[in-house]
Amino acid sequence: MSGEPRVANRNALVFGGGVAGDGMGNGKAASLLLAREGAQVAVADLLLERAQDTCAAIEAEGGRAIAVAADVSDPAAVAAAVAAADAAFGGVDILVNNVGVGAGSGLFAHEEADWDRVFAVNVRGVFTAARLTVPLMLKAGYGRIVNIASTAALRTTNGMPSYAYAASKGAVIQLTRSLAIEFAGRGVRANCVAPGMIDTPHAASAFRSRMSPEEADRIIAARSRTSPTGRQGSPWDIANAVLFLAENAVDYVNGATLVVDGGFTLTTPPW
Repeated sequence: MSGEPRVANRNALVFGGGVAGDGMGNGKAASLLLAREGAQVAVADLLLERAQDTCAAIEAEGGRAIAVAADVSDPAAVAAAVAAADAAFGGVDILVNNVGVGAGSGLFAHEEADWDRVFAVNVRGVFTAARLTVPLMLKAGYGRIVNIASTAALRTTNGMPSYAYAASKGAVIQLTRSLAIEFAGRGVRANCVAPGMIDTPHAASAFRSRMSPEEADRIIAARSRTSPTGRQGSPWDIANAVLFLAENAVDYVNGATLVVDGGFTLTTPPW
């Protein structure tokens, strides 16, 4: 095989490319790996300093990156991020939508405003980003869209993480399939990654923010035991899936949902 980088000379835009707190998140890992494999990366995040932190890590390894602040629930902010990437790099070849928020657990923990916010971020943000970047991909005759869904869209969750989150990530999968079919004949591929239990600062903080340290440690350890592999996934597991779906050589995978969960969705639910 050739030693050429897997996304050489491609321009990537990663929404949700920062990480909350210390450590590594899925978006940061994906941004770093795309840069290591030859892409120029526009890192967009709700908080500019998070995007800047990812860019600094890319630049420390010799890559090229720009940071953009973007609330994906705001179409104008998404448009500004796409325009910044286009101006800096001359197009967007790879779009990664790594966005996701949840609401309370169970039917009665949701209000209509919670539901609307989750769908505005998790679904409408993906739609807006695609609507604005696909024309650039069509102009170039090449495009890779990688949307981050969730295994919560694929199996019952007993109210966890939330009705709105699970439903929205199911919508992301169907949206991705629609994109895949509409633009298949024009050089654009659209696929999903569906993470299972991934050990990220965001996931850990979600437990620690609402329970005692001892209970949070117990839940986090149980997540590892629940996986057939005996461990939670790492952000690098998700980043490698993103890279696979984004790379130059992967041209006949389209409309797929790549499950990255250690086999958890194949097991009997633990309730």
